Amino acid sequence: MKFVQEVEKIQKENEGTIILAKNGIFFVAIGKDAIILNEELGLKLTCMRKELCKVGFLVKNVEKYIEKLEKLGYSFILYIKNEKDELEEIYRYKGKNTEETKNCLECTSCTNRKEQEEDILERVRKLGKVK
Repeated sequence: MKFVQEVEKIQKENEGTIILAKNGIFFVAIGKDAIILNEELGLKLTCMRKELCKVGFLVKNVEKYIEKLEKLGYSFILYIKNEKDELEEIYRYKGKNTEETKNCLECTSCTNRKEQEEDILERVRKLGKVK
């Protein structure tokens, strides 16, 4: 299972709780959790894929962000990959539930949106059409 799919599954199992998962040297939040962290902590939104925002912070800053998240009062869980390459919970804070429902903020007009593979292939399709 891909990282995004794993996180989305965990989000569904923990509705109303912010999910942060370690991906490389970052803890990453996606979708509605990313939007909340952007609005509340000012973390920069980027596109994970079409119509799915993400934010992240360096692993070395995790304790600082745990403190900030606890001050916000939202429930959140931190995950890392274990030796079986599965996401494993390492930290949980029980607070209030989130209410965000959007997974993205207008991706088509997002200034942080990187060109996706599907965009490139669609452009090539248009180029190849006979006129």
